[in-house]
Amino acid sequence: MKFHLGFPSGSIADLKMPDNAPLAALCEELGFDTLWHSNERFFREMFVRMASSAMATSHIGIGGAIAEPFALHPALTAQSLATVDELSGGRATLALGAGGSGFQAMGIKRRRSAVALREAYEVINGLRAGEEVTLEGQMIQAHQARLQFVAQGDPHGTRPLWVATRGDVTLRTAGEYAGAVMIATYANPQGVGEALALVREGLQRSARPAGALRIMSRVDTCVHHDPEVAYAGTRMMLARVLWVSYPDRNFVRRAGLEVPPDVEALIAQRDLKHLPAIVEGLPDTFVDAFSWAGTPELVAGRVAAIAQATGISEFGFWLLLAEGQTREEAVRLLAEEVLPRLRTAIL
Repeated sequence: MKFHLGFPSGSIADLKMPDNAPLAALCEELGFDTLWHSNERFFREMFVRMASSAMATSHIGIGGAIAEPFALHPALTAQSLATVDELSGGRATLALGAGGSGFQAMGIKRRRSAVALREAYEVINGLRAGEEVTLEGQMIQAHQARLQFVAQGDPHGTRPLWVATRGDVTLRTAGEYAGAVMIATYANPQGVGEALALVREGLQRSARPAGALRIMSRVDTCVHHDPEVAYAGTRMMLARVLWVSYPDRNFVRRAGLEVPPDVEALIAQRDLKHLPAIVEGLPDTFVDAFSWAGTPELVAGRVAAIAQATGISEFGFWLLLAEGQTREEAVRLLAEEVLPRLRTAIL
């Protein structure tokens, strides 16, 4: 089993750069396989934080999630990834996704994201492998692009690029070309299982062997000995998920839910001042469907149920802080009280 750890931007908004390296060292000490760095605009920059973490550690994987193909050309994303990969001694990886953070402020519109992601993946993967890339895509163009330094690459295929998504079309198409898929948000066996079935449809179309694709179940997580406090710690992130994904509600319906009409009306106004009211309007069923929240015992049980039902062996905990909880307390609680229970339940 592999355990990945990430911090949504809201849970590290106050983390100053000098404090990033000690946090990365702690995550490595506690045995996580990969430390993922969020890329939400306009917080501290993802690749700079990845570089800081790489310099403070020796063996933990260094991930960035997510990189999108709309605000930045994928060739420049490949340049940054290859630079951090060299700095880390070949430990860096990246998850591509449709994004949406900051788009409104930058005047950027997300269009045909499944196509854009597939084309971005081709460009970044090629440049990362040291190839010259020319692509006349529907969304992305590259003309004899090549990195002007020798990239580490991934000769043994152990660090594939990931595609992170909850969307139906992207789940299907990612199975056709990606080396790894991060199934985002779904927090119960039914949701993860249905998303996994979509990925496998694409994998079958590609005629690649099942072993060619890594799968991670990635869920926002809040662990606290008081379950009510843990539940409260997830609500703002869930409100942001619904905000960014609007108007796509396929993933909500797959969980057997509908966004309450008054909440959806607030989201439709596209005004961030309504986020507190959106948070207040989210029922507990949304917390259960789209987060792992509760006591260490409860969280371990929910993750184990997904592993047993789907066969997935990689899990990403995007760690949220409960009220009054420090980052170190949250990380240690996850590492010392959730992961041992999870290993015992599965093995």
